[in-house]
Amino acid sequence: MLTELENGIIRIEPSDWRWGASIVGFIKYVEYHKETEKIEIDDEFIKFNMNLITEDKYLEFAENIFADKMHHKIVEDLLTQEATPENIKAVNDKLSQNTSSNTIMIKTFKGIKYDEENRELIETIIEKNRNELILNTFRGGRSLYYKFCNENNMLKGKGSSCRLRGYSVDMGKKGKSVSFMANSSTFVFEDHPIFDFIPFAFSKTRESFFINNNFTIGQLVKSNKFEPFEDENAFKSKLFFKVKNSSDYIDYDVEIITKDMEKEYYESLYLRKNAIKTFENISETTVNIISSSCKLERFRGNVLGESVNNDGYINIQSIVVNSVINNIKLDDLIDVLLKEKTKQYLISQLIIINLGGKMTEEQKKALASALAIKKKLLAENKGNKLRSYEQRFISAITLKDYDKVKELLLHLSAYTQLRIDFAMELFEDFEGNKDLAYTFINGLGEKTMIKNETENKGGQN
Repeated sequence: MLTELENGIIRIEPSDWRWGASIVGFIKYVEYHKETEKIEIDDEFIKFNMNLITEDKYLEFAENIFADKMHHKIVEDLLTQEATPENIKAVNDKLSQNTSSNTIMIKTFKGIKYDEENRELIETIIEKNRNELILNTFRGGRSLYYKFCNENNMLKGKGSSCRLRGYSVDMGKKGKSVSFMANSSTFVFEDHPIFDFIPFAFSKTRESFFINNNFTIGQLVKSNKFEPFEDENAFKSKLFFKVKNSSDYIDYDVEIITKDMEKEYYESLYLRKNAIKTFENISETTVNIISSSCKLERFRGNVLGESVNNDGYINIQSIVVNSVINNIKLDDLIDVLLKEKTKQYLISQLIIINLGGKMTEEQKKALASALAIKKKLLAENKGNKLRSYEQRFISAITLKDYDKVKELLLHLSAYTQLRIDFAMELFEDFEGNKDLAYTFINGLGEKTMIKNETENKGGQN
């Protein structure tokens, strides 16, 4: 909510995500210009004079934040490097390549071609036309201002409708259709030049996000300080690490606003407290495991919405993040990996995530039972029998034949003369304790361990 006070001073409260994102973007702006002492920041609002916002300062800020998207900045960087044939070609592509987001470069450098001798000329032209280059690049860039707002409203006063994508209306053509009783004067909207700072509040990923953690202004700003990220397409990865690292001060359900470059509207998702807690509980070891490339040798298709590409690689981290956010168990992924028979350590991490990120006492018992049985069979040179049971367990649980799993547990216990202490939980409620079965079956695996232990004893595999 925005309140206009006297002498050009305004007060903004993060009453909804639009005002919250405006606050975050504006605070980044004054931090860049080293003018934070000119604004009042309270837990519940910020207050400042609108004269802090000028076109020159806004464009300079935009150039700094999105330098990697500014064609003229890329040219400036290339001009400082050795004039190799590759660099010369790259500069000339930027000066003349006919793309929808590069027309200002074509207009500014019409007839000019970089040949190493005219380096200073190009630098002079850039400096002379810098603001115009920034303005047109930022306003029309599909991953820049255009992604978030109606480009015709940039750096203008209050419009006749909200400038944000999905909120903006062409009042001349559609004003009556969106108004009460076809009377345009009844159309209710919120718009303000401060919304021009919203693009700076979102992450710089293809599907950008803003964490509306508006409990206090300080937490709102802290939640949306984004570090550079190599893969701009990795929305889920970025969100995962951000929420995990922010879990110490996000201890409640929180709204996350997303904006996909391909969509003309914003979307909301709600990250529940239990999901935030799970992210927090995921250890750095587990993070490293689920972030590594995973190749499936025997499976093609989709797993929980994530495609397995033609080379067999699958993005485990994306599946994990999506599952935690939507409170979906990782059972389908675990079933696929069990059939692979080479992913025991990864599976063990996924089971822990299924349980909220921490290993339970019952899970420890299930693993202990599996290891005891494996140790006994290997000591008796019965590695083939162990693998046979493992395969039968995998077949039964992936086919969801839970009665067969329970039957196999009884047979294996009788065969080895060892107690399987956790079995009672499965007999009472298999679905509710399925992760215990996964832990036990996975514990029977680890082929390299089986091979090494058997070889050490001189037995057959």
